[in-house]
Amino acid sequence: MEFVINILNNLNLPEKYVMPIAGASTIFLFIFTLYLSWLLFKTISHKYLYSKYFHIKNPVWYKALKETNFLAAFGYLGAGIIAKMVVDAFFPQSYAIYNMIAHNIVLIYFQICILVIINKILTVIIIVYDKNPNIPVKGLLQFLKIFINFFGVLIILAFLIGKEPTYFISALGLIASVLMIVFKDTILGLTASWQLAMNNMLHIGDWIEMPSHNADGDVIDISLTTVSVQNWDKTIVTIPAYDLISRSFINWRGMNEAGGRRIKRAINIDMQSIRFVDEAMLGRLKKFELLRDYLASKEFDIREYNKLHNTKESIYNGRYLTNIGTFRAYCEAYLQSRPYINNKFTMMVRQLKPGSEGLPLEIYCFTSTTQWVPYENYQSDIFDHLLSVMEEFDLYVFQNPTSRTFRELASLGNKQQ
Repeated sequence: MEFVINILNNLNLPEKYVMPIAGASTIFLFIFTLYLSWLLFKTISHKYLYSKYFHIKNPVWYKALKETNFLAAFGYLGAGIIAKMVVDAFFPQSYAIYNMIAHNIVLIYFQICILVIINKILTVIIIVYDKNPNIPVKGLLQFLKIFINFFGVLIILAFLIGKEPTYFISALGLIASVLMIVFKDTILGLTASWQLAMNNMLHIGDWIEMPSHNADGDVIDISLTTVSVQNWDKTIVTIPAYDLISRSFINWRGMNEAGGRRIKRAINIDMQSIRFVDEAMLGRLKKFELLRDYLASKEFDIREYNKLHNTKESIYNGRYLTNIGTFRAYCEAYLQSRPYINNKFTMMVRQLKPGSEGLPLEIYCFTSTTQWVPYENYQSDIFDHLLSVMEEFDLYVFQNPTSRTFRELASLGNKQQ
């Protein structure tokens, strides 16, 4: 500072302007020194530390450190240490007011550095563990960031006005109701995020359905107050985290963990086509390799039963094969023969309640994959085959009349006339 004063005196400035200009100029030079020190540490950290000591031994942490420019934060701290060492050289004790201002600047700078370092540490942890579905830390650490920064700013303000930090903290009780309103979503979001994590309800990558928010897709982000879902049409839905606690949603993670995806679809059969199996049909069905064991077993059981109960007078008094029962047995045998059907889970072919649209014959089984495209292909292959083979059993699919049906009837009527 004395050096600046001597320069100003040599310029023959009026005495009343020398001290203010010297003080302001020295403070500017002091801050500029801080900047140069920070730039030096930042350059060193980028050029040497990252390349030599943070090589790609752990690429996830390496990427996080690079992305957050983590080591530069210690450059800020190093600049502060240099500033602390030279502050008395810039502002001797004889200039008490300027010396006090400079020391206060350095102290506030150190406090800001600590906040920056803590924030960068938390950001690095968020980046590293953000994609780990078993450690949903993002919401909690975001809240921790808010908490630390809030009280850090209180401490800096208290220092600036010469009060204890407890002065501000005690005053928080007077504005607690306002804070509850301002941070309502944050508090609810934190509570919801904590419950989602502790109860293992939701992970990044889970497929969820929540019709109330038009959400049907993969969870791509879990933050402090919201959960982002990318729908299958690539749109992104943002759901308040608290809604996932207070409302119901479907999580398909269990399907992926089980390793099988359910097929549950029915074929509606025209009930007018259901009848007993006659000799002609039986001879035709015996050509099906999947039905040989079933037909042989059933023929023996039926023959023995009818012989025991002497049911020769009428077919309605004995046991006989039906085309619908035989077709159901064929469906079961066909499913068991498919390599993509998971036999560890429930597999059955059942009749549902008949209705105005025929008799529903439901196929209930699980594929050995949970991938969407293969699953749909397997499901289509099953029903392609079953719908095509039904005619061999003299069974027909129920279908409401179409315009083509009416045209054919009209054409037939015209020919008869």
